[in-house]
Parts: sequence; structure tokens; C-alpha cells
Amino acid sequence: MRLRTKLSLVIVLEIIIMITVVGVLAFRQSQNEIQSLARDLLKARTEYAFTLCELYNDAIGYPSDELKQRIRSVRIAHDGYIAVISNDANHKGELIIHPTREGLNINNPDFPHIQRILEEVDASGGANRVSNFIRYFQGTDARGRQGERKIGYYMYFAPWKWVLLSTGYERDVYASTHIVRKRVFEAILFVGFLSLVLLNITLIRMLKPMRHLIEATKQVAAGNLHTKIEVQSKDEIGGLARHFDRMLQSLRENTRIWQELEIARRLQQEMLPTDTPHLPGVQIETFSMPATEVGGDFYDFIPVDDNRFAILIGDVSGKGMSGAIGMSCSVSSLRFAVDERQHTDEVLALANRRLLKDIQRFMFVAVFLGIYDRVKKTLTYTNAGQTMPILCRDGRADFLPQTDADRFPLGIRPEVQYAESKIQLRPNDLLIFYTDGIVELFNGQKEVYGFDRLCGVICNHAGQPLSELARAIVEDARAFIGNGAFPDDITLVLLRVL
Repeated sequence: MRLRTKLSLVIVLEIIIMITVVGVLAFRQSQNEIQSLARDLLKARTEYAFTLCELYNDAIGYPSDELKQRIRSVRIAHDGYIAVISNDANHKGELIIHPTREGLNINNPDFPHIQRILEEVDASGGANRVSNFIRYFQGTDARGRQGERKIGYYMYFAPWKWVLLSTGYERDVYASTHIVRKRVFEAILFVGFLSLVLLNITLIRMLKPMRHLIEATKQVAAGNLHTKIEVQSKDEIGGLARHFDRMLQSLRENTRIWQELEIARRLQQEMLPTDTPHLPGVQIETFSMPATEVGGDFYDFIPVDDNRFAILIGDVSGKGMSGAIGMSCSVSSLRFAVDERQHTDEVLALANRRLLKDIQRFMFVAVFLGIYDRVKKTLTYTNAGQTMPILCRDGRADFLPQTDADRFPLGIRPEVQYAESKIQLRPNDLLIFYTDGIVELFNGQKEVYGFDRLCGVICNHAGQPLSELARAIVEDARAFIGNGAFPDDITLVLLRVL
């Protein structure tokens, strides 16, 4: 027997036994249960009508005569029905669908329950699917039942401003549910006796393999990933045990991979500056966040002599492990080239030739290299396909000047002629170096974050400490994309001239 059948049998039999005992002892004291069934009946009829409205609204966009006839045809118990009442401002309270009084406006004191329903709908702001139960007395002599107590359930269909009200006489509704309950109770009595024997036999046979499975899961929870589950059952418990064994195998493999990724992440972090450098004449702040456990963005600060230091920021094509490997090769090559050459264009040309031998085919590295002279307050720089840094001066943010030779990344062609540029900086000038992970963000409306928005954030927060400026840029980017992680690595290096 399949586990699903076993569990179904156990649950059904337990319910039968419980209801049998309760039904014998409390049959005449269960009015609340009957009322609950009646309320469910009314609610089901109303939801049925609501679903019809949704279907017709999606299909044709308006209430057709066919829809109205289908709603009119719904009956509840003996004299119950569904009425549709307009909540439109020009026809508020008008009966759109009713067995006898369509077109009549009942938004008046003679029908206080209708007024109460319309007030509740308005109080909700006309929210779609707002609903509630309502009890009232029949106020007219319709069907000769004036003064009888009625129960109703309404639901608001906002697209058409319709109030769908299922209503019926309590006496009729409760009578129908009483018949259903009586039939169920008779069936319970018939099956109840047989359930006692079957329940015990099934439970004994079913729980034995489950105990083995529970013990194995305890071993796994304690950290023993080499646990073996010995369950020979051919039902779902046996299938679960086999899948559990395969899951443990995958878990062991994933654990090994995660350990290797953690090692790679630590090695990558060790290659980047561990702290923000404290260099004479400038203030520096950095922020770097990979999109995955390891990333392809990098930055570095390399002393050239007593007065000069190099600033590197780059982005390796790809993310994850391939990006991390390319990043490691790039940082090593650039550090070597800075030691060997004096000019930024020569540094990048040398690094380019070396990277062609070290990184994978079809990978490339976008790099910006600048050498800052703290005595002359000059920045000599060369760009190899990286996003151009932004200079914020006197409340205005602009890109650093660039040449046509600044757009070719490293690692693609062996002989590339790069150009060196130079700019004179002033006290309070602010330089923002960044990778394209921030300006190429998209929000839910497929709008790009872009350079203009980045420049706007920089200008608005330029006077704040660099740590606050970095936080403002990242928070604005996060607010732009909404919920979710950044899809690409993001790196910022902020430098203020003192």
C-alpha cells in the first residue's frame, strides 16, 4: 500500500472516530457548526458569482446579459438568491440583478442593511474583494415571509462597482445543512467501527521505517554527512530515503565547493587593500561588493616614490570564479608593470602584453590607472576601457578628459597604443572612480541608472564625509533597483584633495 493511501486512511479514520464520538454526545448542541456550514454555503455562492464577473471582465470587459442570467439562476436553499447592487455614484443602491425588483433603488432607510453594506464598502476605499457577513430581517412581504430572519454574505467587485450579495432565510439555509449533516453522521456511524481495527494495523506497519528515517536525519543534523539510511520500504518513505541519500551526496559535494569558494574569496580579499590608505594630502574611501561569493572588480593603491602613488580600479569580464581568476592575474600584472614603467600608458601596454599570456581567451580587463603627485597636486592617467572617473569641483560633476585611445581594454590585442593624460587638481576637488556595475543597473521599468543620476547623487552629497558619500551612492542605487541583490560587482574609490 502506498504511503499516500496509508496516510489518507489514517487521517480519514481518525476524523471519522472523532466526529462519531462528538456527534453522538453533542448532536443537539452543535448549532454553531451548522451556522458555520450555512455561512460557507453563502460565501461559496458569492465567490462563484465573483469569479464569473472576473471571467467576463477579462474576456469582454463588461457585464453581458449572459452573465446576468447566470447570476440570476443561482439559488440558495428554498428562497435564497444572489442580488447585485450598484455602488456607482450616479446609481448608488440600484438593484442591477434581483429576482423581482431590478432597477429599484434601495439605498434608503427602508433597507438599513443595504445602507450598512454600502457604507462598509466606501469605508474600505472601494477595495476589490472587500466582504463581510450580514444578518437582517425581511422588511417586505415578498414570498409572504415578512419579518423572517435572513443571513447574507457580500463581496465587492471593484471594476464594475458591483456589490454581490448572496442571501437566504436562516430557516431554509440551516434546514439544508441539517440534512447534509444527518447523512454524513449516518455514514460515520457505519464506517466508525471498521476504522478501529484498520487504523492500528496501518500505523504499526507504517511507523517502523519512519523511525529509521527520523534517526538518520538526527545524525545529519548532528553533522554526520556520511550517514546511510537503511529503509527497504517500496512506498514513499522508501523513495524519500533514497532521495535523502542522493541529497547527502550532493550536500557533501556542495560543501566541498563552498569550502573552495570560501578559500578563493579569502585569497581575493587578501589581494585587495585591507584598509583605506592614509596618504598625505588626500582623503580616500573605498567600497567593493561582489555580485557573487567572488567577483571580478578590483582596486589598488601602489606607492611609486615618496611623493607619488598609483590608483588602480578595474573590472574583469565575467563574474564568479572565472572573474576572480582573471582579477588575480590582472592585479599581479599591473603591480609588476607599475614597478617596471614610469608612465601610465607604458604601464598599461606592458600589463596588456602579459595578460594576453595569463588570462583565458575571450576574457578582457577594463582598467583605469592614475598616478597622483601629492606635491604638484596633479593626476597623470590612462584609461583602458574603464568607466571614466568623475571630477566634482565647485558643485559641478564632469568626466575627466579622455582620448580616443582610452577605450580599449587589456587582454584582447597584443599591440595597443594607449595615451597618457594629465590634469591639475585643486584643494577640495573630489574624484570618484567606479566600475560599470552601478551605472548599468536597471529597475523594474527597464530604466537604466545611468551617469546623470550618479552625478546628481555626487553633487548632492559632495560636502559630506567620504564614507557618507559612498553610503549615499550605494543606498540610492539600491533604492533604484528595489528589492533584490545587485546583478553585477560594484566598486567605488573616492579621493578628496586636501
